[in-house]
Amino acid sequence: MYMGSNIMVIGNCSEEAGVLKEQLISIGEKEVIFLTTDQLTSCQCPKQSLKLIIFMTELLDTQALEQFKTLYAAFPKKPIIIISADDTETGLKMVSLGAQDHLVKGEYSLPLLKKSIHYAIERSAMLKQIDKTKNEYQGLFMDNPNPMWIYDPDTYKFLQVNKAAVDNYGYSKEEFLNMTIKDIRPEGDVFRLQKMVKSQKEEGVIDGGVWLHRKASGDEFYVHIYSHDTSFKGKKTRLVVAIDVDKSVKHEKKNEELTRQLQTYSDRINTILNSIRDSFFAVDKNWNFIYVNKMFELLFAKKKEHLLGKNVWTVFPKEFATKIAPRYEKAMKTKKHFKFEEFFEEMNMWFSVSVYPSQEGLSVYIQDITQSKIMKEEIFKERTKLNALINNTDDLIWSIDKHMRLLTANDALKAIMKQFNSHGVKVGENILVDGIEESIKADWAGYYKKALEGTALNLEYEVTIPGKGRKYLEVSFNPIKNQKSEVFGVGCYARDITERKVHQLTIEKHNRLLEEIAWKQSHKMRGPVASILGIMSMLDLNDLNSTFNQELLKHLKTTTDKLDLMIKEIVKSTISIEASNKGE
Repeated sequence: MYMGSNIMVIGNCSEEAGVLKEQLISIGEKEVIFLTTDQLTSCQCPKQSLKLIIFMTELLDTQALEQFKTLYAAFPKKPIIIISADDTETGLKMVSLGAQDHLVKGEYSLPLLKKSIHYAIERSAMLKQIDKTKNEYQGLFMDNPNPMWIYDPDTYKFLQVNKAAVDNYGYSKEEFLNMTIKDIRPEGDVFRLQKMVKSQKEEGVIDGGVWLHRKASGDEFYVHIYSHDTSFKGKKTRLVVAIDVDKSVKHEKKNEELTRQLQTYSDRINTILNSIRDSFFAVDKNWNFIYVNKMFELLFAKKKEHLLGKNVWTVFPKEFATKIAPRYEKAMKTKKHFKFEEFFEEMNMWFSVSVYPSQEGLSVYIQDITQSKIMKEEIFKERTKLNALINNTDDLIWSIDKHMRLLTANDALKAIMKQFNSHGVKVGENILVDGIEESIKADWAGYYKKALEGTALNLEYEVTIPGKGRKYLEVSFNPIKNQKSEVFGVGCYARDITERKVHQLTIEKHNRLLEEIAWKQSHKMRGPVASILGIMSMLDLNDLNSTFNQELLKHLKTTTDKLDLMIKEIVKSTISIEASNKGE
């Protein structure tokens, strides 16, 4: 610390001042300034840099003290040595008022004078440093933005609290000092608190973990507690800082709940997929299995654990893979849904395959239609058994001639047609009866026309049936040919696939939402969480009011706000899933 280079001597006796000057020079102090008491009182103080003041006085007690007070008021931060006549009581009073030392004229030696000057300067510097440290400590405690307090570990009573504690908890300082640290906690946490306080034997900073605290209003919030042993008014105490982590803790709890909900939704989807009668599997963009249902396991006699992660072309029978590979690859490339039927000799089975591409891969439904195919063949082979056969199913089966007049129809088709027209439709009448919307008539007239031209059609059709609501139908139109291969009619077959279709649409929607939520959790939230952990590890707990800590706290707030926004987006997506489930 820079103290200056001059010594100022104040006194009225020039002879004594001259002697003192020679003494100071002899001990190495060459830069000496002389000032009379009159100059002091008239504010004729020198502006030179001072390191010490020597006050020489022979006045009586009261006058000497008044002059000293004037001197001390003019130079409150400079060390002062008193040299007086044999008046120990007056010298001691001046020392009590701020002087560093007192020497009696004619009784001190040069070494003592030198030592007194040295110690006065050092003692003054030390006192200034103590005052500075005390002020800094008070600032760190009282002005700290985080609630802080000092408590007695024996009685648990608050001994001191800072402004942030008063502001955040809602108690006045006087109320705090009449409370214990038990009073700001729920009753259920008191035993845990007592156990922790009794176990804190080590010195230094202790991470007390996260606690639930209660404000004067009764509101509860989460804080992270750090404490350090300290001394207060001569007693062993503990200093505590409470960092508000309420938002982050509650967000974490919400995240845990969201994870639980995601697992519930995942289980629900698995239940849906395993309840349908079709075989279902999904592959990623690399043709590796990512899901199979139980019907798929039964169909191909392979366990799920032996399929997941394996390439689809190494699992399917050779003939199956050869026939369907080009179609699957086309779906993957064009991203268009399509459906086809195929007979596989190796398995002696007919399959209806529906392929649904996405950005992540393919979802495929495989329906065993062997029996359906056999039934259709028998219908056209044995005309006499037609009615008995076609009425054994809820599916719609009918045929028309070249003029779209009904040739045959099962009971299911007749019942559906009565929903559009109370008269229904009879053999020989136009299949497109009154009561059917014109747009539907146009669609079906086009399908019949293509089939009559010799093109077999397989398609899905969405239609609203009076009294039954919206339905999804799987419809096939097969040209009927005579022995000359001339088309004379169309055999038609329609199957209600509403349940499967709704399942499919629900699954696709849920998958998109679940993938979006999972991606946000595993990727977008990783960055803010890592940032928060990094910032917390960088906080300087020994200097909480430092500029560096303030900057870290600003970054911590920004990152926490970002994390809060992400969690709100995840909650919004979750609400969408719940709303969708209620709509089902």
